[in-house]
Amino acid sequence: MTLPDEDDVLAPEREAERILTVREQVLDVLLEKVENDHYPSSAMLDDIERILTPWRREDYAEILMDKIRQDRYPSRHLIERAMRLSS
Repeated sequence: MTLPDEDDVLAPEREAERILTVREQVLDVLLEKVENDHYPSSAMLDDIERILTPWRREDYAEILMDKIRQDRYPSRHLIERAMRLSS
């Protein structure tokens, strides 16, 4: 691992991209787990909402709506989370 050059003006931008990439990877994994879990945990949904980016909001909303549609008696907390995304 090399140390960043102090004169490298792009170093902060590269670091931000690296962090965003990790964030996106974590978000992808969590969204996939929620999609495949019949009863996703509130903690996992909280984690998603904490790192959710504006351009992934629709992906999350679609997963929640699919879960709501699939259940005869959908979870109230899933409905509330979907409604919060609309505001």
